[in-house]
Amino acid sequence: MHSKTRFPLAGAALVVIAAVHTIMGLVVLAAGDQDTELSFWFTLFGVVGIGLGLAMIELERLRGFVPGTVLAALAVTTVAGLVYMPLSGFVTLLVPLGVGTVGWWRGRAPAAAAHPR
Repeated sequence: MHSKTRFPLAGAALVVIAAVHTIMGLVVLAAGDQDTELSFWFTLFGVVGIGLGLAMIELERLRGFVPGTVLAALAVTTVAGLVYMPLSGFVTLLVPLGVGTVGWWRGRAPAAAAHPR
């Protein structure tokens, strides 16, 4: 597969974070210390995060960067999570968001030059 980026870092970072999140949800369920609802939300958001991360990987490979609309969705999720739970794992989402934003910033200028209006 031809890729416009060396390594899709933003998407890969999100997949790793989401995979850890899913594993933590399953550990919480297996331990039986917490409510089932906690494990459900851990696991659900982990699986959704893995899906978003995989989509971001494909977009990074195809375009060379993650589109701004996808980064905006990740930013809204991150900010909402940080507002409601400031000392939580939502802080880790700043890594793929930051890396993706830098890639978008660098990649959008050549993309815009290639498609003049």
